[in-house]
Amino acid sequence: MEPKSKPLLALLCLMIAKGNCVCLRCMNDYVVVDQQLVENDHGEVVVCGGEHTLYTFRVTVTNRCCCEVSSVVVAAPRFRSAVPVEPRLFRRIAGGEEKGYYLVGDGEAIPNNGSSVTFFYAWSTVFRMDVVSMTVSKYR
Repeated sequence: MEPKSKPLLALLCLMIAKGNCVCLRCMNDYVVVDQQLVENDHGEVVVCGGEHTLYTFRVTVTNRCCCEVSSVVVAAPRFRSAVPVEPRLFRRIAGGEEKGYYLVGDGEAIPNNGSSVTFFYAWSTVFRMDVVSMTVSKYR
């Protein structure tokens, strides 16, 4: 190990030992997108009528990181919804049309350790959604 990296390693170990948060991999491991079929009070899946069968999906973007995050962007290529999605919760970003980039929660902060943003959409299939960027905005 180089002598220059020893002070950084010592500082990192000290922060961990004192219980402070070190957000090195929040996006890949700790901010997650979960999608579930919505069920009614009787445990039945909510289905919309019409020519095609449309299912209602609940999407929850959860911050499991120990740091607060903001400006969370999700890639959802070819995303569609038969019902309007609240734009404050999930909207396509300018310049992200080709890749299907969407801003979550109006870009506002999602507090740490289990806080989330939830929205709903209706379509015949589930869409893949992956976190592609965010800003770690506040350390604990």
